[in-house]
Amino acid sequence: MNDKNQKLINSLISSFSVKLKPLVNDFVIRDNKAFITLKAKDYDDAKNLERYKKECEEILKNKNIFDEIFISFTEKEELFNKVIAISSCKGGVGKSTIAVNLALALKRLNYSVGLLDADIYGPSVPKLLKISAKPEVDEKKKIIPVTQQGLKVMSIGLLIEEEKPIIWRGPMIQGALTQLIEEVKWGKLDFLVVDLPPGTGDAYLAVLQKLKIDYSLIVTTSQDLAIADTKKGINLMLKFNIPVTGIIENMSYFECDHCSEPNYIFGKNGVEDLAKQFNTKVVAKLPIISEFEEGLKQNNSKLENKEKIFNNLAENLIN
Repeated sequence: MNDKNQKLINSLISSFSVKLKPLVNDFVIRDNKAFITLKAKDYDDAKNLERYKKECEEILKNKNIFDEIFISFTEKEELFNKVIAISSCKGGVGKSTIAVNLALALKRLNYSVGLLDADIYGPSVPKLLKISAKPEVDEKKKIIPVTQQGLKVMSIGLLIEEEKPIIWRGPMIQGALTQLIEEVKWGKLDFLVVDLPPGTGDAYLAVLQKLKIDYSLIVTTSQDLAIADTKKGINLMLKFNIPVTGIIENMSYFECDHCSEPNYIFGKNGVEDLAKQFNTKVVAKLPIISEFEEGLKQNNSKLENKEKIFNNLAENLIN
């Protein structure tokens, strides 16, 4: 965040009431839009603090500075022990597959794990986990996540018709993500794995603003176009002081049964150079294999090896 924005944020917070100031959890300015999260203990506490949300909104509107203002409550600190973000600004590199398999690996280690599909426009997690059930709502009108293979799963894909397109503007996306994070009965979780949307738009920013990310894994291929977009995503993470834990090179190579060595279809060493540029490391290299999204159900040595990779990755994150 640049000094000009930080000075503006400090000035605005100083104009808040004595009761409102300590509630501010995060304040981000991007593209002349203001994103604010306020602290709340739980859903009921957020309802009781609604007047401070209105106060914040009125003060910012009266300043006549921002094109749009987004204000929400967060109870993330009490819900999730650790949050792991799976990110890639380039679509089609297997980010959702990585998120699903990492969440399953953490579950195999006997942790309580939630999986949030934050891709509003193209939710993939329900299809990857073969979920067809719709989530229910409890007496407090909180959404109960669907449990699949021991994971607590939530996705906009579970709330809408599968083939119906979503045509939403920024405020509607913000509202949907708020609901998926704050109005879901997650319970206490050791880990929440978040499948971030591609790109660096409002949806991506809203998640970063609402959740305290403890680890971020960047997924990319070694292709030049993918790496160019990935750099944007890493720079955005760093801008929000989110640690880049490491980079996963997906579809790194093709294992041919009749070849003496792997075929590097998307190029070689591009991801290593990317990791050096951002002073991080390549934590895994995954080959191209058929039906990888079926996960680790297939009984062959190649897929068993991938399970070991994810188990090791999960253990390294924990340690």
